[in-house]
Amino acid sequence: MLRQSNNQISPHLMPNKRFIWLKTRRRFWLNVHLTLALTVGFVFVILGLTGSCNIFYSELNELGLSAVNPSNQIPRSLDDVMQTVKAAHPQRTGAWSIVLPGYLSDYLWVNYREPEETKNELFAPLQILVDPYSGKITEEHFWGQTVLSLIYELHADFILGKIGKEIGEVAFKVVCFFGVFLCISCLSGLYLWWPRGGKFKQALSIKHNASRERYYFDLHKTVGFYSAALLLILAFTGLAFSYKDYITPVVSVFSPIKKDHLKNPPLKSSVIDSARSISITQAVAIADQVFPGAELRGVNTPDGKEGSYMVAKRQAGEANRKRPRSKVWIDQYSGAVLAVQDPNQFTAGETFMNILWPLHDGQILGLTGRILWCFVGFAPLILYITGILRWLQKRRVADKKLAKGA
Repeated sequence: MLRQSNNQISPHLMPNKRFIWLKTRRRFWLNVHLTLALTVGFVFVILGLTGSCNIFYSELNELGLSAVNPSNQIPRSLDDVMQTVKAAHPQRTGAWSIVLPGYLSDYLWVNYREPEETKNELFAPLQILVDPYSGKITEEHFWGQTVLSLIYELHADFILGKIGKEIGEVAFKVVCFFGVFLCISCLSGLYLWWPRGGKFKQALSIKHNASRERYYFDLHKTVGFYSAALLLILAFTGLAFSYKDYITPVVSVFSPIKKDHLKNPPLKSSVIDSARSISITQAVAIADQVFPGAELRGVNTPDGKEGSYMVAKRQAGEANRKRPRSKVWIDQYSGAVLAVQDPNQFTAGETFMNILWPLHDGQILGLTGRILWCFVGFAPLILYITGILRWLQKRRVADKKLAKGA
């Protein structure tokens, strides 16, 4: 038998190329994950906390107001409410938007979308809260002049929409694009979390009586895993709000989507000389014939002489509970139905695009979903703090080793 040459390396001593490759890949994604945390991680924290607040925007706005007490009263008609609102603001002759109470909101929200006072801002409507039973105006303010609306604005465009429309639109796109970074952060975190050796139980738990360093690590990986799915949903839906032109063609490959199927159609009423507009009550009655039994959720009044009514109703099963997509546009003079939007007639692709907003704020699962989404908004804060602490711990250990070796 020939003896093994002294220069020949035994097979069991040969470097494991696969192990080296896996280690290199893991180091790469660890660096990606760390870089995102150190550069844009704090932005994720701000978006998460403000998003949690925004989920209950209407309810929080009503907290300081006196409780609505129906005392067996019948709600005032929307025509009476609008008469009161227009009397208080006779100079505002454009369209008004009415959102009815419901889903923890007790007041009628009457909005004037483009007031003269804030015309240079990206989005700053006049918001008026009306007691639905007494018909009295309880609160009114311009968007961005309350703490809660500023928090919402911070989430949407870093408050840059208050400076001007153009810079606000750019800021909105930037905020939405952060969804890409959040997706990468979540996916890289899941990859780094994946337990080697199949020890999933250990990877999904926090070790009791562990050191502070181990506690931070366990808390980071556990919160990261349990929140990852919802954070990915929030990231994707947030991205889609400003980049639908890129997402729609991809979805259209699987199911057709009509162009601008969710936008209000450019409709006009046929002006009839000396004719009076039909009332809101009449417009709602016409919409009731189109969607019988559906819940009334909102009405847009005509914008000028050629404008039309838009009545929004919610059919059973619609994911968007506050601003549903069952809509009827009505000629303000003749009462003729000009257009109808029925989510039940949407293609699968259109339905997917339609549920992006309910997916973003948790409405798709009702109150339970909103509460859950609200809690998940705190996950980036926990992940950011524990991640930074873990990074600092590892740096101190590395510095000590370097000092000893010096």
